[in-house]
Amino acid sequence: MVITIKSKINLSIQLIVALIGFIVVYSVLVVTTLPPNYDYQVGDLAKENIIAPHRIVDEKLTEKKRDEASAGIEEVYRYIPGTSIEAKENAAWLFGRIIELSTISDEIITEINNKMDTEISKEIMDTLLAIDISQRANLKESMITVIDKLYYSDVSMQNLESKKNEARALFDSMDFSPVAKDAAFEITAQLIKPNMILDVESTRKAVEDARSRIPLIAYDAGDIVVSKDEILTSDTINLLIENKMMRDTYLNDPYLILGVLVLLSCIVGIYYMYLRAFYNKLVIKDQKRTMILVILFSLMILIAIPVSGFSAYMIPVSLLTMTIALLTEKRLAITSTIFYVMILAFSIDLSVIHIILFLMNGYIAAIGMMKISKRGDIMKTGLLTAVFNVLLIGSYNLIIHNFALSGIKDMMYGFSNGIISAVLTIGTLVIWEWAFDISTPIMLVELANPNNPLLKKLMTNAPGTYHHSIIVGNLAESAAENIGANALLVRVGAYYHDVGKSLAPVYFTENQVGEVNPHDYISPQKSVQIIKNHVTKGYEMAKEHKIPSEVRNFILTHHGASTIEYFYHKATEGNGNVDKNDFKYEAINPETKEEGILTLADSVEAAVRSIRDITKEKIAERVEKIFEKKIAEGVLDNCELSLKDLGIIKGTFIKILNSVYHERVEYPDIDKSKG
Repeated sequence: MVITIKSKINLSIQLIVALIGFIVVYSVLVVTTLPPNYDYQVGDLAKENIIAPHRIVDEKLTEKKRDEASAGIEEVYRYIPGTSIEAKENAAWLFGRIIELSTISDEIITEINNKMDTEISKEIMDTLLAIDISQRANLKESMITVIDKLYYSDVSMQNLESKKNEARALFDSMDFSPVAKDAAFEITAQLIKPNMILDVESTRKAVEDARSRIPLIAYDAGDIVVSKDEILTSDTINLLIENKMMRDTYLNDPYLILGVLVLLSCIVGIYYMYLRAFYNKLVIKDQKRTMILVILFSLMILIAIPVSGFSAYMIPVSLLTMTIALLTEKRLAITSTIFYVMILAFSIDLSVIHIILFLMNGYIAAIGMMKISKRGDIMKTGLLTAVFNVLLIGSYNLIIHNFALSGIKDMMYGFSNGIISAVLTIGTLVIWEWAFDISTPIMLVELANPNNPLLKKLMTNAPGTYHHSIIVGNLAESAAENIGANALLVRVGAYYHDVGKSLAPVYFTENQVGEVNPHDYISPQKSVQIIKNHVTKGYEMAKEHKIPSEVRNFILTHHGASTIEYFYHKATEGNGNVDKNDFKYEAINPETKEEGILTLADSVEAAVRSIRDITKEKIAERVEKIFEKKIAEGVLDNCELSLKDLGIIKGTFIKILNSVYHERVEYPDIDKSKG
């Protein structure tokens, strides 16, 4: 009855939160939807004067006219005197420098290149030295002649390559050996410097002057924006829409209100059907995760509206994906992103590249969350998203031939999006973990650290139990991986499932040394209370240390509501009127696949460890009996483990236990008298 009431309360809270989220998103969609006030299309004639209700600045038209004005400005160049003289002097100096040399060291090459501001290689210099001295003189004069010819007309950065080609042709026509021609060309090509360079400052000033002469196109309140009978262009329509002039009051447009309601209801309804079909237990029946999805969707819609006013490329879609992936499941994160983009496309004017970008962001973020062990992995995923954003936006700019500054800015926005999304995910993750008591993969990895106070206490006070927990963790993790369950969660749950034993370690066989058993000196009732306490007290310890509920639940469920048979039978031997319920664990049966796996792993490991003269056959037989007993007692009825799953788990346990508890080879004694 209590459980039923609690379930109804949880369901009511879920419905209220879902309704609030729906209202928030619906309100945003209605507000951001721009219904045409005059029902005009591009090319229509205005039926009346459209008056500016407030000051309106037509920034796009202004920018367009200023761009046209600046495009007509010719670039300003500045002449650099003495460039040709310097080139010829350097050529003469070079030949004079090497005239008496037989070899050229690296130091001399460095000296020559520094003097002439060139990068002549050692091979070229060696070629010059190999040429006969008289031929060198001819080659020098030819180089000076070529330089003179090249500078007959101005040399600029724009025609520098053509000048080099001209030099190549001139040397090819001369009567020198091929290697001498190549050397002369290579040196000349580096000596030729532009004597006309772009005067960036003067050009910029001329462009600015041209742009400044175009006044800002604006309409004050009361001015006519569109005159009657004027043809409405796409620019005019966009101006009216951007300034909220083509909008009627919402209450006067019932079609809009109804249309948005039906559309959003369809999207949310299909999303709910998807969750119900594939994530019923993970989300629909989990109040915390339902609230997380509702809050995330609502916040992301609210964030997207103002951010899109700056740049739609900055909407942090991967923040949504990574957060859902970490708090729920990776594939759910991808699907949720798709539904989010659907809603976003309706509330914001998104182009094809925006939709592609957001969907790709979702997939990259979800893939990045597949194997995550530290918060730095989120940053790596954000960086990967940022790089892909630059590539996607850059490729789109190439397709539409957008080589303007705006294209570069869009790429910068896309890059920033990935980094900001990662930073926000890392920054807000701890809030989600704390507020909703959710165990994320990162938190689980941190909990698995042996330096955690609870694990450290277990290791110190009950080393046998700690060793048992490690083996149980290996068993459970391998089994979970093989059936597609949460392997990391069940491994961490195994580490903590017996922390309560650290309070009274000697009362548990794995921590006992020698033949002394303290249970021999106390009553079965006292013994069973100590045994039961390792569950209840362990759960309290975990709660005090802020261990997430998903991990704490393993403590409550790893024995289920089973009977502590040994002490029950021991008690009945002395008193036939013993209440069996007094010898049951004060706990609950496993409710998830992971909890069911741990229950089996814990029982199997303890049972196999106690086998004398262990063999593979005995291990398989003992495992089979444990599985049959748990199924017969109904311990696994609520954890959704199928017969196929149980078969896989059983096979995994037997394989690992055979490797851990196999028969040891008995080595013969070494006769120390020999050898």
